[in-house]
Amino acid sequence: MSDYILGVNFGHDATITLMKDGEIVESMSEERLSRQKKHIGFPHFSLAYIKEKYNLEKFDYVFVDGIKLGAHIVNTTKDNADYRNRINKGKWFIKAVAVKLPFIKIVYKIQDFLFSLKVIVSGVEKKTKKYLEEQFPGASIIEVPHHLSHAWASLPFMEDKNKRRIIFVLDGEGDTFCGSINLFENGDIKVLHIFERGNSLGLLYASFVDLLGMSRNEHEFKVMGLAPYAKKTSGEKVYEKLKEILWFDENTMQLVSKIDTRRATPYLIANDYYQYRFDSLAYGIQKLTEEIVKDMARFAMKKYNCSDLAVGGGVFMNVKANQYISEMPEVNSLLLVPSCGDESLSIGNALYGYSVLYKNDLSGLKKLEHLYLGGEYSDEEIKKVIDEYEFCKKCDVKYFDPKSENTIEKKVAEILAGNSVVGRFKGRAEWGARALGNRSILANPSSHDNVKLINEMIKGRDFWMPFATSLLYERRHDYLILNKDEYAPYMAITFPTKELAHKELIAALHPYDLTSRPQMVKKEVNPEYHALISEYEKLTGSGGILNTSFNLHGEPNVEKPYDALRTFELSGLPHLAIGNYLISKKI
Repeated sequence: MSDYILGVNFGHDATITLMKDGEIVESMSEERLSRQKKHIGFPHFSLAYIKEKYNLEKFDYVFVDGIKLGAHIVNTTKDNADYRNRINKGKWFIKAVAVKLPFIKIVYKIQDFLFSLKVIVSGVEKKTKKYLEEQFPGASIIEVPHHLSHAWASLPFMEDKNKRRIIFVLDGEGDTFCGSINLFENGDIKVLHIFERGNSLGLLYASFVDLLGMSRNEHEFKVMGLAPYAKKTSGEKVYEKLKEILWFDENTMQLVSKIDTRRATPYLIANDYYQYRFDSLAYGIQKLTEEIVKDMARFAMKKYNCSDLAVGGGVFMNVKANQYISEMPEVNSLLLVPSCGDESLSIGNALYGYSVLYKNDLSGLKKLEHLYLGGEYSDEEIKKVIDEYEFCKKCDVKYFDPKSENTIEKKVAEILAGNSVVGRFKGRAEWGARALGNRSILANPSSHDNVKLINEMIKGRDFWMPFATSLLYERRHDYLILNKDEYAPYMAITFPTKELAHKELIAALHPYDLTSRPQMVKKEVNPEYHALISEYEKLTGSGGILNTSFNLHGEPNVEKPYDALRTFELSGLPHLAIGNYLISKKI
């Protein structure tokens, strides 16, 4: 049997994950290399990168999802907007009818039939299989059901693989479904309930993204961030209307919708939802999401006599919903798949493959202790790029010997304590949507003025959106109100905060509800980043810093040294700590 297993997702957020001897050793999202945010299509750059790094010419087993609907890898797709335009092409008539007759689901059933017919006639599945065979000659290519892949993506993060656990999956849609309830037991995952895509909570949420003039499948987090600003009385009116549209029915054990949520936007417009304030709309759909996921959790725990949960799929990128599940008294433990959108499918595909090849014997499966699964560059490689990059000749460049007492971590801590801002590029890049210190912009969180400063320098974020906190694990109880003694290393959940956080971490909290979306940093997981925050603590007394992704607005997070230098040049960042080099712009 091959030592290597490859998991591939070629839909939006295309990613490749490589397993070796039961361990995830690499996971690369194509957007990091193509520089196209939320890259859609086959991950050619990522595949070439993994082949070169591990000296692999071929693979014995490749596990993928989405073969039946893989038209976007057969055709050339430029970006997320182009993909949306293609899948919506020719649907204007059906949408127009839906506005006038929003309850008539038969319109969508006709559309589904025509789409299925088109898929069969066009031979998309056959073309996709042929395409994959060309990319992986001689490999056994095995398809994984979309939501089963999301469920398997939780396995690398499980501490105890002998413990029964209910796994919830909710997203927009995939393989004609929008979610599932699963049970992990005896090394296998059993699908208990699966939900039709016409009743999708994720797609209804996306329709509110549309209604608010943002981009669906990209800006859902902005709606979540906006929700706390609403006046409760107005927001509750939206929620009361919405809970008559979509709910979880315990009798049928299904999500049930009054409308087809795939085309909910025309319904919302036709029924005058736009008359409500923007923050009230955000409040309504956010509360509906929180209440539905709690209803599902409560039902499943009681029915299957299991209080240990895991969640995955794009809906659970909603960190506030995760908080409210965690706070339920019935919940014993909650496992969050970090960055659980479709970028996690490659991990789920690889894990499903492992379970198949090893016949559900998970004894050799290694727990994933961190998400630093991307590229890493030596100081020699970094210096070469610095020397070749013209802009660096106009800057001050200094090298810090990591073996000396005067390390780059100490210097960055001094800069942050002096209330300046630093881009940090060191070690392996993080997998997933959240920057975890190695490809991050860092700042002093004690001054709320730094939010405006960073936005003007580089981020250009909407005024209501919060930044996140990286804090020392050993200081978590000083700042956070923890329902259980959670370890939250991936910015996947929010917590209410204590008075000390309001003083020392204010720029890294939600401006209105003062919650924190923390990355708890352990020394054994990322010693250099932990050392940086510890040095900052010595200078200021604060055990946390502001952390946000290292990218220009609208671009993916940086991956390579060149990306970091380009972003540094084109932004207002005054300092870049890259490897053990500090580059500072001359004033």
